This record gives sequence, C-alpha cells and structure tokens, in this order.
Amino acid sequence: MKVLMIGAGRDVKGGVSTVVNQYYEAHLDEKTDLKYIATMRDGGKLRKGLVAAKALAEFRSCINDYDIVHVHMASRASFYRKSQFIKMAKKHGKKIIIHMHGAQFDIFYDNECNERQKKWVRDIFSLADAVIALSEEWKEFLSKICDPQKIIVLYNSVKIPEFHRENYDDGKVLFLGRLGKRKGTYDLISAISEIAKRVPQVHFYFGGDGEIGKCKEMCVQQGIQNNVTFLGWVSGEEKEKWLQESSTYVLPSYNEGMPMSLLEAMSYGDVVISTRVGGISKVIENKSNGYLFNAGDVQELIEIMTEALTFESRKEVGEKAYMTIKNKFNIENNIASLLELYESVLRGGYFLNNIFILIANIEERFPLGCTRRAA
Repeated sequence: MKVLMIGAGRDVKGGVSTVVNQYYEAHLDEKTDLKYIATMRDGGKLRKGLVAAKALAEFRSCINDYDIVHVHMASRASFYRKSQFIKMAKKHGKKIIIHMHGAQFDIFYDNECNERQKKWVRDIFSLADAVIALSEEWKEFLSKICDPQKIIVLYNSVKIPEFHRENYDDGKVLFLGRLGKRKGTYDLISAISEIAKRVPQVHFYFGGDGEIGKCKEMCVQQGIQNNVTFLGWVSGEEKEKWLQESSTYVLPSYNEGMPMSLLEAMSYGDVVISTRVGGISKVIENKSNGYLFNAGDVQELIEIMTEALTFESRKEVGEKAYMTIKNKFNIENNIASLLELYESVLRGGYFLNNIFILIANIEERFPLGCTRRAA
C-alpha cells in the first residue's frame, strides 16, 4: 500500500508527532510504502509559512506516486493548512483519510467559525473517504460535520515499554504537556499547597513548555516552590526517565482527544489522575485503573489526589493501568486496524462494519481491567 502521510514535524512538541513516531517505532513504514511530509514545524509565523509552502510543493511533486493520503489534522490553523492538501489530493483522485486529533475542534467549529467557515469545514470533510475519531465522544461530534458512516473510532495507542514498576511510594507526581489553562496547570498549582499538607513527601514535576514564567510566579505566591520542579519540555530518553521515576501522573485538562502522555504514563504502570473529557473515560475506569474528576473542580482534585497518593492498593491500580494499555491500547493492535482501514479504502469502499468487528474482537479478547501477569 502506497501511503502519503502529512502532519506536524516529527520533532514538533505535541501529540500528533508522538502518534506518528509511534507508527514508525511499530514499523508502519515497513508494512506500507510510506512517505511522511511535515507541514508544520515549531517557530514563528514566517518559518511556519515557509514550511507549509515547501510541504505543499513536495506534496504536489509526489502525489501521483501514492494511492492514499492520510492527513493528521487539528483545529484552527491546522485545519486551514490541511484543507489545501486535501483539495489537491481529491483533484488527483486519491483516497483521503482525515485523522482528527484536535482537542478543541468542537470549540473551533461551534464557537469560532461563522456560517461560511462552518460550510468550509463540512465541505472539506465531505472529500474524505474515511475519518478517524479518537473516541466515541468525538465520533458523535464529528457526525455533525460529516457522514457518520465514514467515521471509525480508532484509539491512540503506544508501544509497551520494557519496564516493570515496583516502587509506588516515591511521592513523585509528573505532569507532561503545554503549561496553561487548557491542560489545567493552574488548577493543579492551586491544589498543591493543600495536597502537600496531607502528603508531606509529595513533589510535583512539570515537564512542558508554555506559561512557565506565570506558573513559577504562582508557586512563589503560594509558597510551594519547594514542592515543585519545572523540567522544561522533555522528550525521548529524558521523558522515559521521568515516566520511570514518577509513580503518579496527573493531567487535569479541560479539553483532550485521547492524550498520548496519559497512555504513556499508564504503560509505565503509573497511578494516573485525569478528567472526564474527550476520550479519557474510555481509558480510565475510575478507582480501578486510575482516577477521574471533573475538570476545573480544584477541591475534587485535592481529594482524589490525596486518595491516589495514599491508597494502600496503589500498586494494584498501577498494574491495572499497565494491563489496560497492553491489552487495549497497544500500538500493534492499532497498526493492525489501521492497515485494515487502508485496505478497505483501497478496495473502493469503506467497509465500516468490518472495522468495527475487528476492533470488537480485539476488545473481547483483551477486556478492560485485567490484572497484570507476574513479571
């Protein structure tokens, strides 16, 4: 299968690049004839514009050599940028798959687009042969924009690390992502003082870019600077190091698709705390393989984090988290479903029921909440 894939550069900070890098780690490039074109890289507007223009020229030069165009899309600028590629692919008679990652695409469409722009969104999605949603909740929303029969739910997935956690008493809590309101960073900082009173050994590690200066200032104002370390953006081996060293992971987001950082933390057996947004509730079963609370509720965050840090069966929760990822969100299962989707699209029709049957069979074989095998 000849697949031309486009999306953010593989070194860009964010979930799309993590998904794409997971594909390469799972050898998707060996299972298909795959070419990846980066349509965006970190930097200022001028650099981003030049990268997009160069990507479009490269796309135009090679599109006739490929059969499927797999588009990783988010909202706002990402949508408008990818629209040009999608229209060009359609003109060349290519099969098109839109892979929707945008954690705020609903806000973008419902609140930020005027009627003309909403029609533009619907027109672009109508050109797709298939649309990948990250959860059932996102499928429901995307059904407002395009034909529901085109939409398949394909959860994000990760490679299972060769790591077995034994220590759950380190008191280290890790956060990964862009620091700011959307990720709930300010709520977390507001909760730390009370959490530290209840769990004196606790220490929070923030790995990410964004509003670092504002977050540091908040910590000083609240007198919690000794309980917090800012790591800056971490990736690769450094990220793996912190996932291994921290037995607790927190992501108090207001908007998400299906966050890769959460799946990665669970794959390391971390005790995870997150919110009931996006597809997160499809991953976490509250107080079984992790903890859930309502986004923005700082007091509930305090209570649930206190429980998560002191619960006697923390190890059991972490091991269930690991087995959830191993059985249901394993990159190997994801790649198998993706390859089936490619084949179905190439056969000239989108055999949605067959895809759902395949995924249902995988979930039946590997149910949520299994206990981890002894190492």
